[in-house]
Amino acid sequence: MKPTAKGRATRQAFLDAARRVVVRNGYLNARLSDIADEAGKSMASFYNYFDSKEALLAELAKDFDAELQALVAEPFRQGLPAIDALREAIRLFYRHYQRRTPEIVGIVQASMIDENFAKEWRQIRTNGVHTLARFVRNAQRDGWAPGLHPELAASALSSMLEHFCWVWIAHDGDAIEIELSEDVAVDTLWTLMAHAVYWRTDPA
Repeated sequence: MKPTAKGRATRQAFLDAARRVVVRNGYLNARLSDIADEAGKSMASFYNYFDSKEALLAELAKDFDAELQALVAEPFRQGLPAIDALREAIRLFYRHYQRRTPEIVGIVQASMIDENFAKEWRQIRTNGVHTLARFVRNAQRDGWAPGLHPELAASALSSMLEHFCWVWIAHDGDAIEIELSEDVAVDTLWTLMAHAVYWRTDPA
């Protein structure tokens, strides 16, 4: 049956309420009753749209990823040189992670305790790997990074980017003496990622 406008609005109300509750209480302490109350809906209504808290979080994770993919694609659509577009894409990723940190914390927590959710999140985050793999393949067409496996390299770069943001945004950084600004974070990530891709075996 095709969803009605009222049904779509109710479903979105639960998603918006879940974001607010997760921000306020954290994912592990977020109860379905709290989410229903925040949305101004009944628990019975909740189960018309979602099977569980994990199912609702999966929708938030998909939304997080969809917005992220649109953001990081924009600098490349604008026709910037690839290396400059990469810098701007990293900046947009970093800012998106800052804005949506409570959801990411919830996603990581859920992936550690729920096997089904962990599998779904693994598939969702692979979108970012595919995006970076396209970047690597485009560079290879211009003679850079010969012999590098695009998907595997993209997995490594994606993991670096995500974990850096996890450590420095969600957990206040490593115990080193540096005051990390956005510009320093972005420049560091960009330098590492650019040098990981833009190299040749022949110096000429």
